[in-house]
Order: sequence, then C-alpha cells, then structure tokens
Amino acid sequence: MEHVSVNKEIKRVDRWVAYVVRHTYIKTAIFLVAVLEATISPFLPEIVIAGVLTYRKDLSWKLLSLVSALGSATGVAILYVLGKFLYRTHQVTFDRILDGGQFATYTQDILSQNTFVAIFIASFTPLPDRIFAFLSGVLSLPFFIVIIAFFLGRLLRASIVAYFSYEFGDEARIYILKHTRIVTVILCVIILGYILYRIRGIL
Repeated sequence: MEHVSVNKEIKRVDRWVAYVVRHTYIKTAIFLVAVLEATISPFLPEIVIAGVLTYRKDLSWKLLSLVSALGSATGVAILYVLGKFLYRTHQVTFDRILDGGQFATYTQDILSQNTFVAIFIASFTPLPDRIFAFLSGVLSLPFFIVIIAFFLGRLLRASIVAYFSYEFGDEARIYILKHTRIVTVILCVIILGYILYRIRGIL
C-alpha cells in the first residue's frame, strides 16, 4: 500500500511539473534562479533546466543554457561590486584579514596571478564560487575577465546538463516513474550530500 501511495504521489508531482513548465515564464525563472544561486541561494539553475527540458522539447537547450549563464554572470557582477564597495569602506578590516593568514595570502596570489583560470574553474565546479566572486571585487581583479570567466564556466556547465536533459530526459522520467522508491532514496542522498558540501564551503 505504501509503494502504491508513493507511486501516486510521484505521478501527481509529475503532472504538476508538466503543467508548470508549460504555463510559466521559463526563461525569466531560470535567469532569476541563476542570479540568486550566484549570490545567496544553494538551488542550482541546472536543476530547473533539467526539469524543464524533460517536458519541453520545443525549447532550445542552447538558449536556456545561455539564459542561465547570463543570470549567473549578473549575480557575480553584483557580488563583485559589493566586494569592491565594502573594501573601500572597510579597507583596514579587509587588509587585516587578507594579510593575517597563509590561506588568505595563498588565495589572493592564485586569484591575482591566474584570474581567468581560477575563476573559470570555480564557476564550473561545485566550489563555493560566490566567495571567489566577492574576493574578486575586494582584490579589484579585472572586472570583465572575472565576468567572462564566470560566464563561460557556467555556460559550459549548464550546456552539458541541458543537452543530456534534452536528449535523454524522457527516458529518465519514465525510469523515475517506474522505480520511484530507489530513485527517491538516491535523490535524497545526492541532495543531502550537496547541501552538506555547500554548507561546508560557506563555513
């Protein structure tokens, strides 16, 4: 009975998601999610893209990837400006922090000497990239290099997810509907692991 109940709930969610992705402003939603993820939110825009492209084959996966990358770049620009502004108003405090530890000095050297590569890697991987974006402003790294590196890194990451979601999303959706229990357990483990990783990165 419990398994049947779970199946019904999954199918109900499936129908709800299908309705939402057909009756909302998808591009605007992805852009806003990407902006928030780059600044304050742990929710990845790639998750939204994957869900949308599972149901909407009429949308371009390339366009959604571009929208997501633009949103991320916008969020990074906000953090960069914030970091630069706070440094100007609290320069003594920041100088004490940056000069007070080996790790801070090491990070400063990496970002200053290898700006594009360091930022690109941070934006493509699950590293706490918002810290890098903020520090870029504090260290007054070249603004356009920072933004372009973040944009390209996020564009590549979003494109990989979007392509596979577009090509194989239906098969994944059918599998989930048929094997709800095992998929739910796997997703819970992945989500919990991701949340713990992000919390550890912030702390």
